[in-house]
Amino acid sequence: MTAGDTTGNTTAGTGVSTGINTLTSTRENATGQPIRVQVLIIGSGAGGATTASILAEQGFEVVVLEEGERHGFADYGQTPAKAMSLLYRNRGIMPVMGSVPIGYVEGRCLGGSTEINSGFWHRLPPEFLMRWQARFGLADFTQESLDQHFDWAETMLSVSNHPGPWPKSTAVFNRGVEAMQWSAQEVKRAAADCVNNNTCSTGCPKGAKQGVSLKLIPQAQANGARFITGCKAKLLLKSRGKITGVLAEIHKADRTSDLVRIDADHVFVCAGPTQTPGLLRKSGIKEHVGDTFQIHPMLKVSALFDEDIDAHKSVMPLLQVKEFWPDISMGGSFFSVGHLALNLGDNWLNNHDLIANYRQMATYYVAVRGTGSGTVRTSLLGDGEPVLKYELSDTDIRHLSQGLARLSSLLLSAGAKAVYPCVQGLPKISSELEAVRWLDENLPRNALSLTTVHAFSTCPIGEKAESCAADSFGKVHGFSNLYVNDASMLPDSPGINPQGTIMAMARRNALHFAELHKP
Repeated sequence: MTAGDTTGNTTAGTGVSTGINTLTSTRENATGQPIRVQVLIIGSGAGGATTASILAEQGFEVVVLEEGERHGFADYGQTPAKAMSLLYRNRGIMPVMGSVPIGYVEGRCLGGSTEINSGFWHRLPPEFLMRWQARFGLADFTQESLDQHFDWAETMLSVSNHPGPWPKSTAVFNRGVEAMQWSAQEVKRAAADCVNNNTCSTGCPKGAKQGVSLKLIPQAQANGARFITGCKAKLLLKSRGKITGVLAEIHKADRTSDLVRIDADHVFVCAGPTQTPGLLRKSGIKEHVGDTFQIHPMLKVSALFDEDIDAHKSVMPLLQVKEFWPDISMGGSFFSVGHLALNLGDNWLNNHDLIANYRQMATYYVAVRGTGSGTVRTSLLGDGEPVLKYELSDTDIRHLSQGLARLSSLLLSAGAKAVYPCVQGLPKISSELEAVRWLDENLPRNALSLTTVHAFSTCPIGEKAESCAADSFGKVHGFSNLYVNDASMLPDSPGINPQGTIMAMARRNALHFAELHKP
């Protein structure tokens, strides 16, 4: 079975009328009234798919709206340009504006970003669990209460260490870790059967990486949940503290679209850290929504070795340095010849000849737990799409600088001939003396080329209504039937890959909802 090969739902290329017809025989019933469902979920990524699976299993009538399309294995593993067209929002172009613009990407397909991420997996560290309890008043949020939800998610996604020997890009990184005598760990992944085909970011055509479309969504469907793809929620309709319905635009195979109204007893917005606050704000729900956008800013470097690494043929490096966590983390990035060219492009005149040595190169990163300030607002132009802003703090700059110094030292100790940072005007680093300069100096802010794949905290949850958009279980303050249950609910930057925490918290919240509203 390929990803999404299940019955009773829309599929890529067939339009959406089949999916709508699983709700009613027509877009409106015989009396001309809008479609009505019990639980409507907007978004099918880590949070949305988890919510759908749990509530369908608990006996609720569940309908999920997904803006992107359903894709099978035949659509995965294509060229980056094709994959970005099929699987990414805005073809992979989502700038985070600020004095230092930051490139951000997220998925827009059935399964969301779980279909295109690395599958790296962490549990929320106890330090952050306690921080969130103290700062945001999260109730019933203990290590013991969360462990069962992490256990469930890790079983569902077959989370484990990499099978077989490490790829060369990991082995040389480990060489540097040992030389520096720093603490590091192999990060578990939702990819138990990984075959090193280096297609994580374009969708795994082998089904080895466990995006939620592979098992979780089919399980939800088997329990009666219905997924409508090509369907964008445009507006939440509200009255007297309740959401009465959702206006949604359904795109059809002939490139036309219909605007439909779907009424629901309960609505879960799980559209992700940018789209969830965007939809809420467009709908006039703004209290603590989109005011606390947080990311993990990431600076990449390319390392040139004397030996063949062949990073383009294997999964990205699997180790992460934890010596300086939570402020600074270091690890490996996805590598292709095209991505290498982009990374070298900041100093292209000096670096372009390196492309010929791509087999001896690999890409690594330093990521910091962002402490700057960010917002999500809706554009006044066009369709009112979210506008992302994040201002790096001085602490962010300090940590990125120190991280570059340490990462460069590690790679040089591992045998790299030179390290090429994504910093405009900064020459290659070919000695540890050149590297340690940045332990004491700050990188020039206006020369940084940064990216991120981790965003969250745009609708923080907790009992402290003065700073939170929703209560401890995701129910939006001021509404009796509206919930958030995705990356937007994380109260603050966790300093780790967030998918595990999102899924564990989403299951926790969904089970709490089910206990209160048993069918």
